[in-house]
Amino acid sequence: MRYYRLRMDERIKHRIEPVPLSSLSIKSGMQMTLSQEEDAPLFLAIQLHSQSMFPDFLEYPVPLVSNRMKALLEKYVPGMEWRAAILTDMKQARQEVYWVLRPPKEDCSSDSTERYPDRTLKRLVLQYRKDLPPIFQIAEVMEPYIFINLALAESLLRRSFIGIRLERVEVESKEGTNE
Repeated sequence: MRYYRLRMDERIKHRIEPVPLSSLSIKSGMQMTLSQEEDAPLFLAIQLHSQSMFPDFLEYPVPLVSNRMKALLEKYVPGMEWRAAILTDMKQARQEVYWVLRPPKEDCSSDSTERYPDRTLKRLVLQYRKDLPPIFQIAEVMEPYIFINLALAESLLRRSFIGIRLERVEVESKEGTNE
């Protein structure tokens, strides 16, 4: 099975960028919880310009998806938890609703995965597993990277989503060698 890291396309000029959050706000935005208080909408400030573009995927400060992309992802993972994120420009009095992407976390990194001394990823290699969901995060990785399988990647690419890049991830073969 092939897997891809879902990334924001940095080549898009004039894309909106939310104001950075504190690390505490990022953790609360990504946590899986059923608490109503923590599932209240996340408000993020943005600054719009005359040529500002709203991509369908934002990687920072937390993974955010548009309503259109959320609808497609719900077809692949119906029970996935979501948290609304309201992107607000106070000067122009404009708001857009995005959704914090909170896919399931999986223990699936291979022993071949390499890390820097600070425990960040140097080279990621996934274990060969057939039971991975279509979209997931890796539990033992510090970075909030989002990974998708080939079927979901093809489905995203068939539609006119804006601001998405896919980066292929190495996967161990059944015999334990890297593909």
